[in-house]
Amino acid sequence: MDKIIPLVILVLFCGRGYASAYADTVNVDIGQTGRADNVVREIKLTQVDNMFLPAQINVTEGETVRFTIKNGGNHKHEMLIGSMADLKKAAGMRRTHPDSEHAEANLVQLEPGVRKDLIWQFGGPGVVDFACPLPGHFKKMRGKIIVEKK
Repeated sequence: MDKIIPLVILVLFCGRGYASAYADTVNVDIGQTGRADNVVREIKLTQVDNMFLPAQINVTEGETVRFTIKNGGNHKHEMLIGSMADLKKAAGMRRTHPDSEHAEANLVQLEPGVRKDLIWQFGGPGVVDFACPLPGHFKKMRGKIIVEKK
């Protein structure tokens, strides 16, 4: 009995670590750049220093939306759409190379007071994440897009 309890605790902690690590590596269909003539609605997002408003958005699989993003904060911000694993990787790269330029299709860069659009067509059902991967922003400036089945 004395050996079973530590074994059970070990299994529980290992299982939790595995599930947490797996959650970041699951393949997520984030979708693709959308076409303006397929947009079915506009979703307004505001970036303030340390958060997105709103931080959760619901869409339907296959839906094409126009995100109108406004930087209402006092610092440069970005909005990057992707899996959490990809967002963490981007945040790590921004920390290592903060001055390098980035031009991904799923990225919008905004100076304070600037407003830009991103047209995106969502893939299959699931959860797509978004964040500002800039150094010091990533831990708080995150959101989720819930892609619901048609």
